[in-house]
Amino acid sequence: MDAVLLTDEAFSQKLGQDRDNLAYLLKWLEESQRPGAPVLLITRDSMKVEDYASLSSRYSSLRVITIDKIRAPMDVYQFELDIAVKHKSPPIHTNSNSKALHKNQDEQQVDKEPTTKRRSFFDRFRSKPDGAAESLEATDRLSRELANISRGISRIVAITGHRGSGVTSTIVNLAYEASKRGLSTIIIDMDTEYRSMNMYFDRFHERTNKEEQMSASLIRTLARPQDYMTTAFNIKDNLWLTSLGYSFHDHRLLEQFYNSEKLIGLISVLRSRFNLVLLDMPLDLFRSFKETMIHIDVFGLCVPNNLHAVLSTVRNVEVVLDQEKATYLNAKSKVIVTQYNDRSRFQDQLFTADKVSEVLTSGLSDYLRYEMRTAGSVPYNSGFDSQIETDVPLTNTGAEFERAFGQMLLRLMEGA
Repeated sequence: MDAVLLTDEAFSQKLGQDRDNLAYLLKWLEESQRPGAPVLLITRDSMKVEDYASLSSRYSSLRVITIDKIRAPMDVYQFELDIAVKHKSPPIHTNSNSKALHKNQDEQQVDKEPTTKRRSFFDRFRSKPDGAAESLEATDRLSRELANISRGISRIVAITGHRGSGVTSTIVNLAYEASKRGLSTIIIDMDTEYRSMNMYFDRFHERTNKEEQMSASLIRTLARPQDYMTTAFNIKDNLWLTSLGYSFHDHRLLEQFYNSEKLIGLISVLRSRFNLVLLDMPLDLFRSFKETMIHIDVFGLCVPNNLHAVLSTVRNVEVVLDQEKATYLNAKSKVIVTQYNDRSRFQDQLFTADKVSEVLTSGLSDYLRYEMRTAGSVPYNSGFDSQIETDVPLTNTGAEFERAFGQMLLRLMEGA
């Protein structure tokens, strides 16, 4: 072997045991295999530099490289392996922003190395761009604000609301907006009754018609969360989807894997792989997934700005949840005013987005007693749900919608 590459998944998180195992590996390499073979540890945990400082001083072949992203870019692995095999020793870098430094160093090597380079082993795993519509760049100042959120942050966000309140449309647009702004994102469509993600993503729907395994994507991902790269559908480079195809009808598998325990396991795995995990969870689903609520960081509660929608939301909460779980939802929710109508009125005043939050917690129900902040509102558009016909999300159709969903994303990523 030319080198050994270790990632966080190699460790048990029991420091003493991990240190002993790493010491054994280093000693084994030194004494019986390949003396001096570089051992690289690429980790998200900056404390590992200190944890293994004694081993680094004893074995010059060990280097600990820390990154600040949920998932290390392939370029980081490739660069570090290239350096290791060439027996160079640049200083430890503490974040993935050193990519620019890597580029400069690579450019300095151009005149020294042949121009033809063997294709990297990692090249086969690189995603290909899918289309101009999906590769649009964010254009407004929110890009700078979102950039201030560490790329190492991870949020589990459940978008919920009574059926017909725009839950799925909101999720699709938030996912596209997060992806445009560089956040690795996955959608988990838990609405197995309607499965409307098939209407929003034509390529996913076509794939489910051709492949039985992809039609069962959600069940397979719940069963084996660690294999999401093969069980989920890659919409574009940093955007994934797991849902059920219309052709899936195996009730036995649904009974076995579609439950709180499996969803909690999936969430715990994806939290370390993505910046944003979006769950499509209409309110009535929490009858079966109450135990999942504690593992969700923030709820985006979709409510159009009319009194009927407000009362329907309150009634759904009272019917689906007991008071304890409703209080948890109340404390962790930010209101998303969907299909915002700037002419809607309440008590002879404009029914603004902030007013929706106020009315929800004004005493209509003992289950919703705490003030809820507003995550944002979506300007009314007759094509809000016609995205299913064009396959182009609303956020990609104009600056007004990009700002709306960008601001909403920022507030949801901030947490409750």
